[in-house]
Amino acid sequence: MRRRGLLLALPLGAVALGSCDPNAPAPPEDLPGSGAGTESDGRPDIAVDPEPTLIGEFADPVDPTTVRLPLEMGVMIVVDPGWTAMPQVLDGIFLGYEEGGDDAGGADGEDGANGVGGADGGDRLRFTALDQDGTALWSAQRPLSCTGFALSRDADGRAVAVLTDRAADGGADPMTTATGYDLRTAETLWGPVAVPGPLVAPGLIFSAAPESDDGARIALSAGTGEVLLTDDALDEGRLLAEHSGLVLHTEGAELVAHDSGDGADGADGADGADGADGTDGSDRWRLDLPEGVDASTVRVAGPVDDSRQRAVLVDGAHSGVLVDLAEGRLLAEDVSAAAYDHGLDVTVVASGRLVRGLEEDGTEAWRHEDPEELVFLTAGERLAYAQRPEEGTLVVLDTSKGEMVQPYDADLTGLLAVPELFTEDAATSVHVEDTRYLVTTRLDEEYGMRS
Repeated sequence: MRRRGLLLALPLGAVALGSCDPNAPAPPEDLPGSGAGTESDGRPDIAVDPEPTLIGEFADPVDPTTVRLPLEMGVMIVVDPGWTAMPQVLDGIFLGYEEGGDDAGGADGEDGANGVGGADGGDRLRFTALDQDGTALWSAQRPLSCTGFALSRDADGRAVAVLTDRAADGGADPMTTATGYDLRTAETLWGPVAVPGPLVAPGLIFSAAPESDDGARIALSAGTGEVLLTDDALDEGRLLAEHSGLVLHTEGAELVAHDSGDGADGADGADGADGADGTDGSDRWRLDLPEGVDASTVRVAGPVDDSRQRAVLVDGAHSGVLVDLAEGRLLAEDVSAAAYDHGLDVTVVASGRLVRGLEEDGTEAWRHEDPEELVFLTAGERLAYAQRPEEGTLVVLDTSKGEMVQPYDADLTGLLAVPELFTEDAATSVHVEDTRYLVTTRLDEEYGMRS
């Protein structure tokens, strides 16, 4: 159920977050779930049972009076998935993780009734998949350092979740492995297969050297776990992202989309044997990088927008570009972050102090120039959200005109629940400091009876 037109807030200045430390760093630009992960508070990794556990029950609802949501969201049921990091979403299914208890069900008794949420500070991670209607689908354990995960699609369009793990290989150091699961059913599709290191870019891109460009990268197939393409197979190029079997990379001063055919005729495994040189498949398109964008340092910032097939590319020194991955078109320049508002079919792009709303053809519909540098967060359901990190305030814009609005009940106090991720059907992941909730697609039938 979409939340449309329930409220258009009155214009107001920036909203105080309340929880923001003016000295705190800006939110990271990296894709949620990417990176190596580190040992938490000195706690070492322990061996865990990696097999997923099916749940199939509605997650624990949250008392709506305890969460200060944007007013439009107040009519929907909110649940607590227990996530302690930003989730990812594909086909209306969210996947995120928490530092769980002593086992997947929360043996210390702090978890919710359905084994979802409640525990933290444990000795392992617990990944939990939730449908956008609030149904907890499955959970899986991983060692504390294995925070890397990715969502992609196989050749049939099935949504696939890929989790990493650590396995002993007979040497002093354990090796990193990856396993693919059906995102809805948790069926094991392939793996575990050995990979050179952690996830380092959007999609299934792995490398042994995540902190530099010195380590060769590989791209895996979401359907088979086979190698689709490697850095070594490119002519002066670098792997940038994988998205539903499409591998994005540079080649000289060009941006190239390699349509791999999902690796059906590719490698036998992630060790690079038999055809894992990326010679199978074909280039879907090539695009000259705009002048000023450095091909040697360019990267994909944040997750690829699956619904619109769009990605933001930045090089760290200049504002980046928004690219249509389906057609190989440059949609906008001077972009460091972007989001699509399905409520009004508006693309919102941001860079520095400037936020702009773009029509479907790329025409600028409005612009907002802020007095401070902004960290763009997300957009959805007629609103765009950004943060002024220096003063710790939230800037909210109406995506129809670009005007500042106040979407929260001004009579309430407390920390704000800030949206970070929307589905096409308006389910929303929100966070209050380090706590995350899911605003579901289910209408709260008791909304009108609240006191």
